Amino acid sequence: MWWRRRPPANPWRDRIYLAYVASESVLFLDDAVFKIGLPLWIAHASSAPHGLAPLLMVLNNMMVVTLQVPLARFGATTRAARALLLPLSAAFALGGAAMALSSTGGTVSATLLLIFSAGLFTLAEILHATVSWELSVALAPDTAQGAYLGVHGLAQSAQRSLGPLAVTGAIATGPGGWTAFGTVIAATCLIQHRLVRARLHRTALSVPPVTVSEH
Repeated sequence: MWWRRRPPANPWRDRIYLAYVASESVLFLDDAVFKIGLPLWIAHASSAPHGLAPLLMVLNNMMVVTLQVPLARFGATTRAARALLLPLSAAFALGGAAMALSSTGGTVSATLLLIFSAGLFTLAEILHATVSWELSVALAPDTAQGAYLGVHGLAQSAQRSLGPLAVTGAIATGPGGWTAFGTVIAATCLIQHRLVRARLHRTALSVPPVTVSEH
């Protein structure tokens, strides 16, 4: 009977999902690296030419355009998406370390390390986009996906406020700040990997059995 139906799940009472969204706020910090971190770091803390900053933005855009769809096939199921959190963790950690090392050498080494770091953070951005979409849907109950995804969207909003503070804090701290920045995000990937394990017992909801990238 209609009066006996259970009310839809409430994301604000779902502690696991709220913890997942909080961890997502940290993983979205890669956005602030390109908008704020790299330009300021190049201008004030490395010997790389200032003109490198816009070129790294071009590199970021080119990698996203060319690699987003091909790499998405590696996260086509919830289990695969969760597994991607491990290489995602490594990309964040190595990207932060490369940023830190870029301040210790000459122009050539600084330029190469910054290119390497930008590539790693872009790879992290691409992998996280795939992981975030798949897990945010898979963790939501079938009867309340809209409400759950609305709460998940708050992670990006929180990042827009916290991102500039986190990145400028890393810059102000010096090379150790970037190492800590990458390490914290990498550790958050591992925490999320463990957090969602118990809830991912269903078939992937967001990707059909055969994806566009598999044709």
